[in-house]
Amino acid sequence: HEDNDKYKAVVSTQSTGVVVEFFKGEGFDGAVLEVWRQFAGREKARLHRMIMALSEGLKEAGNMATFLVIPPGVQPFPELFDKHDFKILQPYVDRFVMMTYDHHHGTGRPGPVGPMDWGLRNILLIMEHEDNDKYRYKLLYGLNFYGADFRGDGQFEPILGGRYIELLRSSKPNQFIWHLKASEHSFEYREPSGIHKVFYPSLRSLQKRIEAAEKFKIGLAIWEIGQGLDYFYDLF
Repeated sequence: HEDNDKYKAVVSTQSTGVVVEFFKGEGFDGAVLEVWRQFAGREKARLHRMIMALSEGLKEAGNMATFLVIPPGVQPFPELFDKHDFKILQPYVDRFVMMTYDHHHGTGRPGPVGPMDWGLRNILLIMEHEDNDKYRYKLLYGLNFYGADFRGDGQFEPILGGRYIELLRSSKPNQFIWHLKASEHSFEYREPSGIHKVFYPSLRSLQKRIEAAEKFKIGLAIWEIGQGLDYFYDLF
């Protein structure tokens, strides 16, 4: 099958060698791999081998780090990456970046971008395997520095810091709603086409996640630098 041939090409030893040489030549500190979701849970054995080979190659070429971006495994998403994958790969991967955001993509309706109760369930899912607990420091909780602007029909567009400030100035919302379980703020504004609902990170929502990371002894990963508001960095 043509798709299978593509998968085999991607995970070939030759291709990992090319990637390692490129990173070495550019003087990078390491590589962030975002490949797991694209394979939709297929070809796991090949993916394991490719990531192992790439990680070993990066270490040998210049002690470069390997960060693997892993998809969430709690509904509304399927469990594509599980605790067994973590156990197999943790000797090779320096950090695992959990995509604890884009929750609204899975539900298809207005709501929090990265609800914290759901995010922590994803972390605990990996930690269920008793051999994984001592490596929890390798898990990074993904923090979204972007938000979402939902129209009345449920369609949305992502918003960054600049656009968020514009919306606040133009709409002048009279209240912000704190969603307790999700630990996110939202506000509403009206246009001729209908009511919009906006979810965007706040100092309070970020502080809650920082405190949770400290409690669970895991790290944090920002998606992504430059998308948020300048004062977000005062928390770190």
